Amino acid sequence: MISDEAKTNTLQYSAHKFRGFLLLFLAVLFWGGSAPLGKFLIVTRFDTLIIVQTRTSLAFVLLLIFFLLIDRSVFRIELRDIWKFAMLGVLGVAITNYTYYYTVKEASVATAILVQYTAPMWIVLYSVLFLKEDRLDRVTIVSLVIALVGCYFAVTSGSMQSINLKGWAIITGPLSAFTFAYQVIGTKQLIKRYSIWTLLLYMFGFSAIFWLCVNPPWNVIAKHYNCSDWGILWMFAIVSILIPQIAFASGLKYLDASTAGIISVMEPVIAIVAAFLILGESLSVIQMFGGLMVLLAVGLLQAHPLIMRKMMKVE
Repeated sequence: MISDEAKTNTLQYSAHKFRGFLLLFLAVLFWGGSAPLGKFLIVTRFDTLIIVQTRTSLAFVLLLIFFLLIDRSVFRIELRDIWKFAMLGVLGVAITNYTYYYTVKEASVATAILVQYTAPMWIVLYSVLFLKEDRLDRVTIVSLVIALVGCYFAVTSGSMQSINLKGWAIITGPLSAFTFAYQVIGTKQLIKRYSIWTLLLYMFGFSAIFWLCVNPPWNVIAKHYNCSDWGILWMFAIVSILIPQIAFASGLKYLDASTAGIISVMEPVIAIVAAFLILGESLSVIQMFGGLMVLLAVGLLQAHPLIMRKMMKVE
């Protein structure tokens, strides 16, 4: 007989895990949905550097003003952790964005997405081998493989011809995967000790400082953007990074880094569907099949505790 306390703990665990899944799904929904919007803005109105820079910089300004007025306690951190926030903001956010878009420019969108979303594999390995926090069981391995194969079909339509890693993209492509993996793992570690708002404030802040060094304010002013342009940039910052990062960090409170990494593979699938609906881009049967494989992988992760219990009973 299972005690009432054990049943209650199981139900609470399931509820927390489901909440984490919903929050991460919300994050990848906004990330994926904003991808074709970002592509449209880059093609029609802004250069890539401005889009990448203003996403985090404007998000930081919003959080800075809000918490200066409402709750200054979120600014409190231990001095020994400053370098961790700096690394997360520069490597986890700024460098991830830069290397991804550089790979898009030098190679192709399909190449950049496919290489970056090998990140879940590195997240799983690091979490299991070094952090000793996650377990590498059969369900996790199968989910990871299905998600990566599904991502390949969704992004490339099963054709290797769309994969074209050349020049500096040979470095920036894999680097975007490693830095994205670092973002997930670093966020998971810091969220244990600090609030979501402290994490995002410093993460965006250090990312904004990095971009100010790369592209100083006078270069932005020289663009002569009007009020309409800035309104678009503010809205894009909110929907493309502020809302999804809040949801992602919140979801990581309930899920391990490995699970979060695998769920993130849904982002390119959502981006492809959004591009089909918004920009009228093609969507093949093979791409839909790949998307279904990713959804299957996420479904397996959601049913992970139930599957493991049944496997243990059989054994």
